[in-house]
Amino acid sequence: MAIKIKPKSFGPVFVSIDEARVVRYGTSADSVTQVAPPVESPAECLLFSLASCVAISLQMAAEQEHMVLAPFQLKATSRKAEELPSRFGSFEVTVPRNIAKDKATCEYLLKKAKRICTVSNTLNAEIKVTLSE
Repeated sequence: MAIKIKPKSFGPVFVSIDEARVVRYGTSADSVTQVAPPVESPAECLLFSLASCVAISLQMAAEQEHMVLAPFQLKATSRKAEELPSRFGSFEVTVPRNIAKDKATCEYLLKKAKRICTVSNTLNAEIKVTLSE
């Protein structure tokens, strides 16, 4: 019989990146000003790592396509797995819809960034990278 763990969410954390690839961090959408993540727990550390990796991977994907992205901000959250061992069960990184001129280009860049992102490729959990509406 599997032992069930009480569902728990972590985050959100926010990461922004500008044209020069300067990454900034915050724990609310309007406080993304720090050049180092304000880590208060291992969960936040992992979320910031994932979000910053996705942001940098998006920049790399755009550069490979000879595109320039406007500055953007990502939001990352996670949920604890509901069975042992204690771990994360899923992550979600939300990317603003306006990173590119049309939805098809956005989705293409997301797929390409997900393939590039070493953090998401290393984690053994479901990871969704989605566009906000």
